[in-house]
Amino acid sequence: MAEPVFWKSKAHPVSLALLPISYLYASLEALNRKFTHAQHPGKPVICVGNLTAGGAGKTPSVQWLTQWLEQENKAPAVLSRGFGGSLKGPIQVDPAQHTAAQVGDEPRMLAETCAVYICPDRHQSLRLAAQNGHEVMVKDDGFQNPSMAHHFNLIVVDGATGIGNGRLLPAGPLRQPLSIALKKLDALLVLGEPSHASLAPLLKSVEAMGKPIFAGEIKPQSPKPKKSEARVHGFCGIAKPEKFFASLKRHGYEVAQTSRFGDHHVFTEAEAERLLASELPLITTQKDMARLQGAAEGSPRARLAKAASTLPIALHIGEGKALQKTIEAALEQKQANQLYKSY
Repeated sequence: MAEPVFWKSKAHPVSLALLPISYLYASLEALNRKFTHAQHPGKPVICVGNLTAGGAGKTPSVQWLTQWLEQENKAPAVLSRGFGGSLKGPIQVDPAQHTAAQVGDEPRMLAETCAVYICPDRHQSLRLAAQNGHEVMVKDDGFQNPSMAHHFNLIVVDGATGIGNGRLLPAGPLRQPLSIALKKLDALLVLGEPSHASLAPLLKSVEAMGKPIFAGEIKPQSPKPKKSEARVHGFCGIAKPEKFFASLKRHGYEVAQTSRFGDHHVFTEAEAERLLASELPLITTQKDMARLQGAAEGSPRARLAKAASTLPIALHIGEGKALQKTIEAALEQKQANQLYKSY
């Protein structure tokens, strides 16, 4: 779903009306933490999470981590819930065999470049990954889930939206009280210009706790379009479609027409037909393309997958080496002392 407008303001009447439900949510979240015992995973686990609901940039952050760990011969594996997929696992995602409808769009996309295991129970997927020889686990989301202890929590925040109005769900975007989350995080990664008003107090709190803060930017990886090819019809089904369209414009595209769908949207054949009827070249995100892969040969969805192009992206971190050293030091210390980030 798109981010609700009332998540941006504490004064919005809808946010105020939902406050009693937020208090109930806070109580249930606290009870879950109190009565759930965090199991030690037996393998190093780096959790890539966020503080809020909605897209913050976790997927490119996971890709950045796995590429680095591969270069270091750490044999990484991504642990994902497989959100939106029909298969429950534990299973290793095979992009040659599995579709996004089976394993989820993000796992299907990530599996093109790294080993990905899906299961709602991350302990089961971790055991399978360990059996297959993987040494370091990158947990995609699940920062707020207290059932697995972590060696390192890398928390990603979008510089343009920050933490919204700073309230808990559903009155705001926060998935957990900020006081609890800040105690658990090991490093904060801010993606894009930190322009949102909520970021200044957040960064101050993180600094006061002695936790490192890193800045990153998600950049397109393809050449800028020729002028004759720059006018396009952009379409996507992600949490923050405006970010995709803005990226296209910054990269030199003229986004003459747009089509927006809900987050993780599964395109119908009729929707594919309508998009194919566009007179402009079609361009979409890698996640959306992952959901189109595997469609029946000759179907509108399959034709859309062939007709549309994507804007490949990658995360760039200015002090990436420093972040890597921070993670390495934490893994070594906690492995040596059998310490885990517990709840």
